[in-house]
Amino acid sequence: MKSLFRLSLFASLFLVLSCSLLPTHKDDFAKKNDDFMLRVRWLDFQGASLHFDEENRQKLVEQFADNEDLKVTDFSMTRLDIDVPNEKVTAHYRLQYYMLPSATVETERFTLTWEQRSGEESAVAYWRIVEPFPELD
Repeated sequence: MKSLFRLSLFASLFLVLSCSLLPTHKDDFAKKNDDFMLRVRWLDFQGASLHFDEENRQKLVEQFADNEDLKVTDFSMTRLDIDVPNEKVTAHYRLQYYMLPSATVETERFTLTWEQRSGEESAVAYWRIVEPFPELD
């Protein structure tokens, strides 16, 4: 009887601890979004493109490949709309930047839709931006 009790106690503890170690839906998106915003701030568009789906990834790299005049002063998320049933998130952003030789800071407000997709070769889901980055004036 004691061994059965110990076994059930061990199994219960194992389940509780293993569930607590799994990343949550929200935390995974937050990490991806934070990384995306940081890469845009630092003008790492090659790295930022990794957060886009295949269709839009190359567009982002080409859009900013030869743009050495772009300087980002701030990039932040202003609002988040979560669509849980469809596994989508619409993030509202504010990008402040200037283009040399001008020193006038421009502000661009736009939204990007993220979708959670399943990996083809694994059961791991990941977040991807499914629309193009806006053109900057």
